[in-house]
Parts: sequence; C-alpha cells; structure tokens
Amino acid sequence: MHTIGHGPSQSTCDDCYSVHIEQSDSSSPMDITITGRRPYQGILVQVKNTNNVTVGEFVDYAEDLYFPVVCEDEDVAVERPEGWAGSIGHTDAKLKTWPVQLRWSSATQDVIDSPSTQLRVQGMVVLDYDNYHILPEMPFTVRKPKALTSSSSSSTPSPTTTTTIIQSDPTDTFTTSPLAQATLIDSQPVERDEESTTFFLQVLCFIISMYFMMALLRRRLRRGSNTTTTTTTTTTTDPEAGHIH
Repeated sequence: MHTIGHGPSQSTCDDCYSVHIEQSDSSSPMDITITGRRPYQGILVQVKNTNNVTVGEFVDYAEDLYFPVVCEDEDVAVERPEGWAGSIGHTDAKLKTWPVQLRWSSATQDVIDSPSTQLRVQGMVVLDYDNYHILPEMPFTVRKPKALTSSSSSSTPSPTTTTTIIQSDPTDTFTTSPLAQATLIDSQPVERDEESTTFFLQVLCFIISMYFMMALLRRRLRRGSNTTTTTTTTTTTDPEAGHIH
C-alpha cells in the first residue's frame, strides 16, 4: 500500500486511472488528460526525465484551481526560477470530478538538456484523508527542436520551440538533426527505477500530507475565529467597605 505521513492508504487501485497525452501541432504545448472513477480531493502531477529530474512546465492553468508545488525529490540538485510550475497540484481539498486537463510545455532548457528524449508523467491522487493512489506512469518520447548551426543561421539557437510527441518504441528510427539523433542513440529504454520511484513516493506523500494538514488547520482556525466571542469582566464596588470586589 502507498504510505503517507499519517499511515498507509486504506485502498489501492492500479487500474482506476488513465493518462492520455496528445499535441495539436509541433508548436503547441502538450495536452495531458487524466481520468478516474471516483470523486477526489486533489491531484499532483509532474513530468520526469530518465535522470529522475522534473522537467518542462505546466502552462495555461487556472490559478484558482491549481498552483505550483515544490517537490524536493530530485536526484540532481537543480536551480528553479520563482513560480516555476514543473509540478502542479490543486489549491484546496474540495471534492472534484474527472477529467483533469492540463497543458505541459516542453519549451524549456531542462527538456533540451535532458540526456534522453524519453520522459514520463508521474502523479498522485488524494481521494480523502485515508485514501490516496499513485497514478500509473505514462512514458512518452519527444523529438527535440533542431539545433541551428553557424552555417545555416547567425542567430543564437532558441530553446523556446515546443517538442513533438513521437512513438515511445525505442527501436524506432527518426530523421532529426545531428544533436537530437545523437541523444536518441545514446538513450536507453524507459525502465522502472525502484529506488528512485520509492524515494519519489516518500517525498510526494510527505508533501501531500503536509498540504492537507495545513488546509485542515486553516479551516479550523477560520471556524474558530467566527465563533469566538469577547467576554467583558465587570467590577463592582462595595459602597460600605469602599473596596472593589
């Protein structure tokens, strides 16, 4: 069972969720659609490369529904800009319905610098305080933007071109630029790294646990402030004794 800060999940469901990735054209972000069976309180999603580093960034999301979540589970320390939305989660614990539709952009330097074109979607679904499920990992492969050379252009190559989804079969061959082709040849098929996955789940569970504990505390504090009344202490004076009681 998956474990979170306050104990193991009371349920698991490996076939309850599906993750679908598509892209309308090569210059657009990728659309990630997640579906499930039961109403849920929140979800956390991120995209990892083969070095277990979170890459890319979620864009065009409703800020009243989602917010960037900092997950310190990187195998390699990476500096991130303020407000970076590489991992995204819900802003509250109200019950929600499916599907979840997010847009993920690969037009970032960390995607271009990744050692492989193979990536994977990871995440967690929180149903309630006692039940939380791990999303099935969704591996996918991208074609990196072509690198410009000095003979073809005098301008600096721009890292802001969105990559294109291709088939995840590592035996396929592709006609790409020398830089992208070399990266593809040197990459390995996506394999499940049990040690990295376990560490990822531990950190992710801790973050989710702390998030919902803070949400619960905030709710209780708000409720307490609405019901608190001010009691006024009245003093009386005994006219005969001349003392205050």
